[in-house]
Amino acid sequence: MVPKGWIKAPVQDFGHVSAGRQRSPNFTKGTLRPYLRVANVFENYIDTTDVNEMMFTESEYQRYKLDIGDILLNEGQSTELVGRPAMYVGYPENCCFQNTLVRFKADHDKVDASYALQRFLLCLYDGTFQAISKKTTSIAHLGVSRFAELNLLWPPLVEQQKITQILSTWDKAISTTEKLLENSQQQKKALMQQLLTGKKRLLDETGLKFNIPWGKYRLGALLKEEKQRNKDNSLSRVLSVTNHSGFVLPENQFSKRIASDEVSNYKVVIKDQFGYNPSRINVGSFARLDQFENGLLSPMYVVFSIKSENLDSDFFLYWMKSNEAKQRINNSTQGSVRDSVGFDAISSFVLKLPEIQEQRKIAKVLSFADQEIETLQKKLDCLKQEKKALMQQLLTGKKRVKVAV
Repeated sequence: MVPKGWIKAPVQDFGHVSAGRQRSPNFTKGTLRPYLRVANVFENYIDTTDVNEMMFTESEYQRYKLDIGDILLNEGQSTELVGRPAMYVGYPENCCFQNTLVRFKADHDKVDASYALQRFLLCLYDGTFQAISKKTTSIAHLGVSRFAELNLLWPPLVEQQKITQILSTWDKAISTTEKLLENSQQQKKALMQQLLTGKKRLLDETGLKFNIPWGKYRLGALLKEEKQRNKDNSLSRVLSVTNHSGFVLPENQFSKRIASDEVSNYKVVIKDQFGYNPSRINVGSFARLDQFENGLLSPMYVVFSIKSENLDSDFFLYWMKSNEAKQRINNSTQGSVRDSVGFDAISSFVLKLPEIQEQRKIAKVLSFADQEIETLQKKLDCLKQEKKALMQQLLTGKKRVKVAV
């Protein structure tokens, strides 16, 4: 049902839709100019940290140059991200666009460009772009003609502007929270660099700065490899380790259970023990089991525990996420046939450690930083969900806004 005063019409009735310039080594004439490609266009923002250049003749430049307010959409992407839109705001200057993007140039007599951007964002969120895209084996294509002929509901211009004004309030709140989150993440990185290396010393319980020199330890003297197997089949919870969520149930990570029916040879991991895939620890797939009492890991995994009272578990977990640990792990794979890091390699690492009380204080400070980041992330997620719900109401006419007559 079309809301009163609105019309249902194809995108092309409200602006010009076109594809970008194809990239080819045969283009050798003209002037070298910057151009945007799919790698630059994200959800509601354009990343200009890595902008390529190619030759454009004057006629090609006039055809493909971007104007402020042009909306660029991912033409070829994963099914979840196809059609991802953002507005060009004038930087880089004298910029063009490649054919991995589709451009919508608004007819300003009919549509507010900012409204069009919000409408296209809703098409991304509600699966409209995914539904009209043409899927290949590994990628989905939006298609210039399919996008141009897509029928959407369009309110009068004055109502568009009011809707955009309302949604911009959420955009500002989201942007502010994103900046706060980024600042907190950067502050935590700096704090880790200072605290885990001893460059910054904290105060003890009496208010005095820790001053006992740090000692050198080989991890092999502090850790113990765990080799218990599920021989009696008493356990059935199969886990895996990811670089973003730690220990996870494979069915939650991959939408299905990827495990053998035969798990008697799987390794047992118990709460507070550590586990990792030797072939993926170099990308951060390392974690401590916190959320389950026990579980099973594929025989390829390494499982170990802390056996020494000289090493705090929380401190060690933070150290394994540090730049120093990442560098040690990367160095241990150099010259090897496979990028694999076994327990022997981890055991050979030598690190400087403060006394256990200072380790615990460092871990506590970093934990507070994590809590702040988690709070901001939850706030950001909440704002984004609130905006999506509001978009679904306002951009479809289910909820009308008051406009001046």
